[in-house]
Amino acid sequence: MHFRAAVAWARFAVSALLVLPLPALPLASQEPGGVRGTISSDLGGTMEGAQIRLFFGSVPTASTESDESGRFSLVNLRPGPARLEVRRLGFRPETLTVTVVAGDPTVVAVRMVRAAVELRAVRVLGRRDVVGPMAGFYKRQQTGSGRFFNHQDIDRRNPNNMSDLLRSVPGIRIESRGQMSTVRIRGNRCAPLVWLDGQALMAGEVDLDAWDPRTFDGVEVYSGPASVPVEFQRDQRMSSSCGTIVLWSRQPVPREPKRKKGELTPAAQIAALLEQGRTYLPQDVDRSAAPDSAHIVKPIYPDSLFDALSGGKVIAEIVITQSGVPLMDTFSAVTFTDRSLVEPVRRAIREQRFVPAVRQGVVVQQVLQLPFEFVPDSTARRRR
Repeated sequence: MHFRAAVAWARFAVSALLVLPLPALPLASQEPGGVRGTISSDLGGTMEGAQIRLFFGSVPTASTESDESGRFSLVNLRPGPARLEVRRLGFRPETLTVTVVAGDPTVVAVRMVRAAVELRAVRVLGRRDVVGPMAGFYKRQQTGSGRFFNHQDIDRRNPNNMSDLLRSVPGIRIESRGQMSTVRIRGNRCAPLVWLDGQALMAGEVDLDAWDPRTFDGVEVYSGPASVPVEFQRDQRMSSSCGTIVLWSRQPVPREPKRKKGELTPAAQIAALLEQGRTYLPQDVDRSAAPDSAHIVKPIYPDSLFDALSGGKVIAEIVITQSGVPLMDTFSAVTFTDRSLVEPVRRAIREQRFVPAVRQGVVVQQVLQLPFEFVPDSTARRRR
């Protein structure tokens, strides 16, 4: 009996083991998932600085910000249905339902629609509005009476010296005299008249190779007196009969400091200033900040887009201080249709002065979004 009882108990134990639940093993469904995607605007460009938050139910689980290319990524998320909220100052908030899947990230594309435009767009029509030393350069370039090299031409050619750059101009002959290279135009035996930043250099033969061509924003070459613009003929002592070369020095442009790891982005800086009450939104002031209409600085149309008769749009975001100065650390291009437009806009805003905002009779800081529109000028004569 004892033996039979033991056998029966053994059979029961084995059958019980067969039906007892085994310990749960890690399954692929337990792996974390992610959500990544791009944020764009109804203008057609990508959007930087959009605030993205992911909710499981009513609980915010993860957050991030779109980068300069409008991309974002949320990782290490538990699988399941979730809600994605996207917000950006000046645009209508967007909400969409997503499903986080284990393993591969869920990919989404969000298009933001402009809520309201407080300011009229700054319209850049070709090169008509260029100011500063290069204004005359671009105006003369449209006449086609000389040969022109702008800074992009020079950078693209990457010449070792000025002789290498000028050698490509028809009718120019480079001669070596000792350690100096001389330039002659159209078979003339005399040296061309050289102008530097609007001043004629009258001290005899000019050694052009003493300059690095990359230090110039523009170079103009005229073969004879008939083609030389009147502004370079105003003094009879200055003969242009042997040709004229006009040089425009490259103006130093302050470099934007690179953000250090962990440093706040411009959008995050603005959010912090708003939260601290140190900066206001346009709807929270009695008089909004605006560009000083007496001195509007317009961006220079990028050469590549100008030559291609291609337009574009940019919305720039910046904090305007109580003194009407743009706080450049907070500058960002909210959205743009071509990245080459961003730097000209940044430079223009740096030089622009503003009328500051007023709230309850007190001058205050305000965040401002400035739209820019680049319109091709089909009447302008292109470079040959």
